[in-house]
Amino acid sequence: MKIQLQRPHFNQDRVLKEAKRFNLLKCGRRFGKSTLSIYKAAEALVKGESVAYFAPTYKDASEWWSEINWRLQPMISSKDSTLKQIKTITGGKLDVWSFDNPDSGRGRKYHLVLIDECEKGGNFEIAWKQSIRPTLTDYKGSAWFFSTPQFGRTFFKELFNYQDRLDDWKSWKFTTYDNPYIDPAEVDAAKNELDPLTFACEYMAEDVDLSNKPFAYCFDKTRHVKTVRYESGHYLYLSFDFNVDPITCVASQYINGEIRFIREFRLSNSNIYELCDQIRAVYPDAVYMVTGDASGQARSALTIGNINYYSVIREKLLLNKGQFKVPSVNPAISDSQVLTNSILQNHTVYFDPSMTWTIDDMLYVEVTDTGGIDKAKDKHRSHLLDAVRYTFSTFHKHLIKVF
Repeated sequence: MKIQLQRPHFNQDRVLKEAKRFNLLKCGRRFGKSTLSIYKAAEALVKGESVAYFAPTYKDASEWWSEINWRLQPMISSKDSTLKQIKTITGGKLDVWSFDNPDSGRGRKYHLVLIDECEKGGNFEIAWKQSIRPTLTDYKGSAWFFSTPQFGRTFFKELFNYQDRLDDWKSWKFTTYDNPYIDPAEVDAAKNELDPLTFACEYMAEDVDLSNKPFAYCFDKTRHVKTVRYESGHYLYLSFDFNVDPITCVASQYINGEIRFIREFRLSNSNIYELCDQIRAVYPDAVYMVTGDASGQARSALTIGNINYYSVIREKLLLNKGQFKVPSVNPAISDSQVLTNSILQNHTVYFDPSMTWTIDDMLYVEVTDTGGIDKAKDKHRSHLLDAVRYTFSTFHKHLIKVF
């Protein structure tokens, strides 16, 4: 029996040699977290041990699952793709879990657990303390934590410092540059595309605390506020946020490489019907493309006939299905913050001076210490910012590449 594993590069080899019982790798993107976790899993399975791999969601785990299936093929005795479980001819067993459900793995026992992208999972702390950690008790098993850091204070960053007071914990920090198989010029190119804070976090694996800072920290009135007007012959992008009060929408266009936000609609004590009437009155002949809050796809008691908001928009603005680009779920706050600031930093974006509420949102809406949008300070604020970030995520995501 022979299996093929990718040989660890010298920094991965250093980690393997220095490892203790509990090991944390805080790494820039593409350092080689998955390669190292597959190496550790295979090493344990060859010895007939029980292994668990945890990811934030099963979707996050899918690529890892496919890779280890291919690597372990000669030693697999049985496999259940639905349960994400592999048994090997050596007596080893691999379970793949999502810690999106913090009870995943409860009642099992493992020699080794591998926890990937810890920072992405909102339930990571609960899952570790209440479910994953107890699975190591029977065998006095070991754990490996892998993640690229995200903005704010997190449990993973707290664990990273355990090595300072606990002898069986060890932590390492590596940048993307520390992977010898990645061309440094590619990392340099990403540096030129992203804003400095995002690059520091995503590629240099630095802790970035954005608490009490604006969500749109790269927004600059002197650079981004400029008179722009609607031009016929180009799509008019509409992005909706369906807060009850106010209900909002921003209108924008993408012309000659410029993202132009030309008008805001913000109605208090109103409804989606009046909002559509206003839009139609201002832009009666526009060719619309629509995105916005994914929750608008659910039926609403606030509409006639209990239909969803996007059905109302379609009827009122006389649209076809091809004019809607609405995501099934809203973009994650952290992802859209990276995208928003990177676009503001590296591309031409203008907001017409008439968009006073939107400009205030860009200037003053803050993030919490856990990376969410702080809506507590002013419940009437942030809704136009939401519409802006939906615009970026749907229509301009291609402008920024984070490999």
